[in-house]
Amino acid sequence: MLPQLEREFLQADLAQVHALLRDMSPAEDPIEHFQFSQRASALESRLAELANEIISAPAGVAMFFGGKPVVGSQGIKATFSTRAVNCFQKLVSQRFAADEQGPLSRHGRVPMADDTQLLVTDVVRGSFGFVLQAQGDSTEGGTSLKSVVDEVADTLSKLAAVEETLSDEAASVLDDRQLGTLREFFKLLDDEGASLRLVEGERDFELDQRAIGRARGRVEALTIVDRTETLNGLIVGWTQYSRRFELLTPEQAVIQGEIAPQVMEAVTLGGRNPMHQRVSIECKVREVRARGRSPRLRYTLTAVDPESAT
Repeated sequence: MLPQLEREFLQADLAQVHALLRDMSPAEDPIEHFQFSQRASALESRLAELANEIISAPAGVAMFFGGKPVVGSQGIKATFSTRAVNCFQKLVSQRFAADEQGPLSRHGRVPMADDTQLLVTDVVRGSFGFVLQAQGDSTEGGTSLKSVVDEVADTLSKLAAVEETLSDEAASVLDDRQLGTLREFFKLLDDEGASLRLVEGERDFELDQRAIGRARGRVEALTIVDRTETLNGLIVGWTQYSRRFELLTPEQAVIQGEIAPQVMEAVTLGGRNPMHQRVSIECKVREVRARGRSPRLRYTLTAVDPESAT
């Protein structure tokens, strides 16, 4: 069972035990009071253990569905659940590859997809849902699968948020491939009249049909264009731990962005630091456009050459 779900069940159990103890007199029924007190201590001890287990657990998420696809306590439509889980898995694989290699092409095989497969390890009821977990916390090139699942959950939450600023923040890290999968996911939920509750890490949120419709409208209104640009200028910011750079152009504009992992690795291994150097850089530029909104640009540095700078 996902540790977060076990914690939820134990917290409910503990609340019931405490309620019984409040209504019970140790003088009138000392044996029963002692037994329930021991039960409360055991639950509190297990809850303390779970706090550490949640932090160290491999990637995992619980997806609860409600609404029309769920038939009482009997089950959930097979075609809907298969497509919904498949969309989430695609989002995880695509985000993992994008974090490692930059924006993905629109077509073709997703790199490292086999290394990012989650397993359906449990079926949960109430609303009907599934627990998806990794066999271990796969890491490629410094990218943790657990952190990627967290990023995907964060994106779903922000795209459906009431605040436009949160939606803009989520959209800025998408590429066209991920956007296509998000359109498929939210369209499926919206057309089927479904709701979604997602539990991951310390995150627990629910998207009702209004939130899902809002997210669908946003992703369908987005257009993402990726291109490659070569820029010259002075490096005025270079941060290794967060893989960020700042470039001062000849026009005195400052361009900020991310440094691709392979570039940072090559620079670090080579013992070079381009800080305060004039360089020529190659960047992947992602332009996110939404109807009625100014375009948002995101830069990812993919090559740096001090010698060819002008």
